[in-house]
Amino acid sequence: MTRHFAGVQPGRRAWVEAVAIPLIALLLTYALQPQDPFLFREPFPWLWLAPALVALRYGLGPGVLSTAVLVLAFAADRVGALVTPAWPEGQFLGGFVLTLLCGEYGSTWILRLRRAEQQSEYADQQLEGLTRTLHITRLSHDRLEQSVISKPVTLRDSLADLRQTLVANTGTIGGVVAERLLHLAAYHGGFERAALYRAHEQALDPAAAATIGIMPPLAVDDVLVSRCLTDQVTTYWAVNTLEDGQRSDYLVAVPARAADGTLIGLLVVAEMPFLFLTEENLLAVSVLLAYCADEIWATQTSQAITRQWPDCPPRFAAEVLKLQHIAHALGLESTLVTATLSPHISRGQMVMDLEALARGLDITWRTEHHDQVILITLMPFSNETVAAGYIRRAQARLTENGGRAADLGAATFRTASLNTKTDASAVLMALVGTPDAA
Repeated sequence: MTRHFAGVQPGRRAWVEAVAIPLIALLLTYALQPQDPFLFREPFPWLWLAPALVALRYGLGPGVLSTAVLVLAFAADRVGALVTPAWPEGQFLGGFVLTLLCGEYGSTWILRLRRAEQQSEYADQQLEGLTRTLHITRLSHDRLEQSVISKPVTLRDSLADLRQTLVANTGTIGGVVAERLLHLAAYHGGFERAALYRAHEQALDPAAAATIGIMPPLAVDDVLVSRCLTDQVTTYWAVNTLEDGQRSDYLVAVPARAADGTLIGLLVVAEMPFLFLTEENLLAVSVLLAYCADEIWATQTSQAITRQWPDCPPRFAAEVLKLQHIAHALGLESTLVTATLSPHISRGQMVMDLEALARGLDITWRTEHHDQVILITLMPFSNETVAAGYIRRAQARLTENGGRAADLGAATFRTASLNTKTDASAVLMALVGTPDAA
């Protein structure tokens, strides 16, 4: 039998339809054939298509419930002695077996479909984050070329400073973090009056976390803000964007949205030079806020791990926790591979070789304990077989570039799985240990 995980249990709609569909089928048969509403005299048991359909669509549980509805309806009809005095064991047994088969088939494919959707969604989020990083890099390079004298602070330096500030302030938009983020956006977008608001569970806090200039209270029902929150995209005021009679107190509204869709905050601009209101500048600010939102989300999500291992990158810790949740919900296994490098004349090159072996979705964390360098590679949606192949490739690379370094024990490998029975912190503890004990 297929293993059913808690994360793929049917929703409320499935249980409602599991009751409604057989009842509707019974009403139709009562209306069409009141003398034989259960269609026992027909050459084919058409009534059993109702629970079979429910089982195929929603799985085993709702299908069994639909079967129970038919059984209870027949029992009530028999008690009333309206039509059928005998209990047709053969038809009910056959219908129940048909529903079980359809339910098992439906549950299997629902689980497979949700696994495939989760893998695709995870890959899309990683791709979106990578796209933002590449755009930030290109933007930083262009700005460095164009304004190295007038703006000596590069975007990369600003983001590195902001990332450190986020870690120090537990990843919340407030105080120093909000001020740094808003001034960074204004620095590269040319804003003169703007405000940054934080969001909690997709709801905006009406109190501004940081402001530049004098800003009025947030108008949540403003047409520009409403459109921004509804469409989750950057909106700006233009002659052809507002209908007759509409007006807005703002020029630009930019959502700070993480790659998984979580709304972290909202930036509204009330005043900026006309020449700065260009698509290029708005795109730069949008990507900047989205990139910062990803960092904020990662910092907030990863606190349970970064408190134990302060040198663990928040992005790595956040992805470990996310993949552990996916493993518990859908049974999609991921693997951690740890390479421990002892002191060796070519250890620096060995670390670079191992980092170069990472696949597209793989994430690495490099840490040092005493005289050892530990490189942990997170391999999403990979089992022990895939990890074993990675280790063979790594050993071949080390042997090729370092002579007999791998044979001399300069590198040792260990693997651990993130599955339905594991805990992310316990897995990391087994692989890395504590910063003091390792």
